[in-house]
Amino acid sequence: MEMFFADESAQRTCRRGGMGPVFGVGGVLVEESGIQPLAKALDDIAIEFGIPKGEELKWSPAKKSWIRENLTVERTNCYRQVLEAAANHRAKVIVVCDDTARTVHDPDAAFQICLTYLIERLNMNLEDRDSRALIVVDRPGGGKTEEDKFLSYFLRTVQEGAEYVLPNRLMLNVLTAPSDMVRHLQLADIITGVVTAMVAGNDTYAATLFPYIKPLFIMNRAGGIAGTGLKIVPDSTRRDSLVNLYHWVLGDNFLHKSGGAISYRLPAPGYPFENDPLA
Repeated sequence: MEMFFADESAQRTCRRGGMGPVFGVGGVLVEESGIQPLAKALDDIAIEFGIPKGEELKWSPAKKSWIRENLTVERTNCYRQVLEAAANHRAKVIVVCDDTARTVHDPDAAFQICLTYLIERLNMNLEDRDSRALIVVDRPGGGKTEEDKFLSYFLRTVQEGAEYVLPNRLMLNVLTAPSDMVRHLQLADIITGVVTAMVAGNDTYAATLFPYIKPLFIMNRAGGIAGTGLKIVPDSTRRDSLVNLYHWVLGDNFLHKSGGAISYRLPAPGYPFENDPLA
């Protein structure tokens, strides 16, 4: 049994021209044997940096939070150690990002798009390894009504399946927990925040940490991350496809589809961001 700790992130403005807002849903998959040791490792890192008990590790700490006010220069070093701890405990990462300017303009719809692709990829990975998992997410901040709506998205997707996959490897409906009490959810927050920022081109702070996340992405059978560990929507053959971002964000030179039966060389001519998007 494994556990997938999930969170969401958003970049309201994007450095890449013509994009945004970008919405992301993602997280970290941890084997049962690594859950408690990873939590202890994250607690130890927090203690090392003097972070008070009950203070959350967050990619974008709230104003007047202890981390924002006290962990300025050392924050990157702290989060680097957090990501190294994830690697040491064999954690795996899946993130889905949706450019709402190209797909939908409604946050709820963007969440459902990302969730569908996320569950599809998670289930396929579990199936390949003959494993099963529970999903744990941060408890929504909008009260019981918001939490019920949030849970219904997950339940409907798990019961009805994604576009190509019936998620038979996911046990129960999603479980919610307060993120201030679960270090793994805080790890998911950092990972999803960094990856969403990189896709949006807002890499001022994210670029330093992204190399520690990249080795954690799950891969497809052809050995690529593009479209599997990181899914960017849209990445189809439509003319506004963001397929080339797989090259600029991940360094992947191919996008493999249909289990590796079809491969597209990247960057693909004639699509947005054929050339370096941050040049």
